[in-house]
Amino acid sequence: ATQQHILPQQTADVLVLSVTLSMMMGPVLSSAYDVIEQRWLKAADGPYDSIEPRDGHVLIAGFGRFGQIVGRILRARKITFTALDISQGNIDFLRRFGSQVYYGDASRLDMLRAAGADRATVLVLAVDDVDASIRTAEIVLQHFPDLKIYARARNRQHAFRLMEMGVQLIIRETYASSLEMAQAVMESMGESALTARAAVKRFREHDEATLLKQFAVRDDDSKLIATAQESVKQLEQLFNADVAEGAETSRDVAVSSTQ
Repeated sequence: ATQQHILPQQTADVLVLSVTLSMMMGPVLSSAYDVIEQRWLKAADGPYDSIEPRDGHVLIAGFGRFGQIVGRILRARKITFTALDISQGNIDFLRRFGSQVYYGDASRLDMLRAAGADRATVLVLAVDDVDASIRTAEIVLQHFPDLKIYARARNRQHAFRLMEMGVQLIIRETYASSLEMAQAVMESMGESALTARAAVKRFREHDEATLLKQFAVRDDDSKLIATAQESVKQLEQLFNADVAEGAETSRDVAVSSTQ
């Protein structure tokens, strides 16, 4: 429009500046809204539930699909627990099926105190939102240092943040189910159950060692990439050694049978 002299240059400059600022501020405002919604707007669903604290119980922060499985198993074993979730709709649904879950934000100190965090034995940190998970861990480590934290991590970066804080037991969200799937696939392709389990065990040990190595260089992208590439080569060497060892064992068994 400026080139065709439809708009004067001064007006065009103002419009370009406005568009540029809106593009820059859009993601910032969107992120800010997510934080506001998580901390304040969701709390407008209703007052938090009052909770009767118990001694020596398990506290589950976040009762979505991950926390529910933990809770169901604990309930089947008659292990008492107190579950907190920020979604009122989710809680109303779960209560229809007899679940003992309370409406409350586990990333708030007053809510953790009300839920009896000072009298609990274990905290299962199963909150969906990564930032809320980190806030909850920070509060627990600061105010309830004797409370064991068993944390769910959404991904490797989430695990790194929890490790930085000193959380000892971290379960990556889809990790165990992926290993189970890999074992099932290997067995369906003709591997024995024993061989498949051994392969999964070897991979798990290697991957957990790699996680610790990557944690040490987590802030250096080049070293992180190099560590990942080295890990792939090492894992391939381990599996090749397993195959060679298995072949040698088979030959020994065959010779023994002949003799």
